[in-house]
Amino acid sequence: MTSAQRVMAAITGDKADRRAFTLTLSLYGAALTGCPLPSYHADPSKYLEGQLAVRDAVEPDILFSPFVLPLEGRAFGCTLADQQAGPPNVRRPAFRSAAELLAHPLPRVDADPGLAYLVESVRQMVQSLDGETPVAGILTAPTDLAAMLLGLEPWLEALLFDPDTARRVLEATGAHFRAMSAAMMEAGAACIVTPIMCCNPRIINPEIARTTVLPALREAFAAAPGPVVFHHGGNPLSQYLGLFKDVPNVLGFVLDERDSFIEARQALGPGHLLMGGISGPHMSARKPGDIRRRVEHLLDDRRDDARFILASSHADVPLDTPLENLLAVRDAVREHG
Repeated sequence: MTSAQRVMAAITGDKADRRAFTLTLSLYGAALTGCPLPSYHADPSKYLEGQLAVRDAVEPDILFSPFVLPLEGRAFGCTLADQQAGPPNVRRPAFRSAAELLAHPLPRVDADPGLAYLVESVRQMVQSLDGETPVAGILTAPTDLAAMLLGLEPWLEALLFDPDTARRVLEATGAHFRAMSAAMMEAGAACIVTPIMCCNPRIINPEIARTTVLPALREAFAAAPGPVVFHHGGNPLSQYLGLFKDVPNVLGFVLDERDSFIEARQALGPGHLLMGGISGPHMSARKPGDIRRRVEHLLDDRRDDARFILASSHADVPLDTPLENLLAVRDAVREHG
């Protein structure tokens, strides 16, 4: 089977020759090709070269678009700070108030260099992979983009004390999400993966999540021209899935390493795809034998769950991760999956 066929089998719940797996190796392509990060995060051809190296070395069943969410913030006016071993961070939010944000026009996807880079990277990857390996586009969720553009504290204040303004902000960030998801799907992305922190009851009040944030996510995801994967965003999610399971157009959920897949399946029922199991940022500090044993444990735990893809969770796999650690995942899946 090709990777695309293996992933589709997981989506439909059909049998495959082995379990599909993926690791978030957006950044790792730069390590494999020796590409300086400023070039890697600006030139789609350099990103493609890195992802082809990832495919050849590790053979994941899904590849990802650049995991550089701050580029979306920069398109609105955020100031970024470069990092030596990762994508740039937001140094200063774009706006001092929600009113400033609401008065600002949405950036045009084809006119902003960072947004165009994200979309063109998907297009070049899809053309080079010729349908054999699906490409997932990574985008900021509307509620998390609001926090990026305003700063977390002002955004939480708006949610708590000015819900009408918060809803208008979410309409604006939701419109950006729809425009970017449409551009990525038109470029050939198989789905959109969106990390969501500012809807998790560990971050915000569950009542605010239910009354203000969830309606905006429902509207944005329903309008996306392709399936959306709900990423845990860095916090455990399984105990809250009952809150999110009916959001439209959600293909599946990426869970944190600390989550219970048993609890998640009980909350969701059999229909949704479940992904995750290994923390991406911890891959560099673990030993290959430990990684292999964890993969085998996960595969045993999900043996009767056809709609499961073993994947890394949380953020990107670090640049300094030994290749043998990644190959431990690949080899364990091949032999045990």
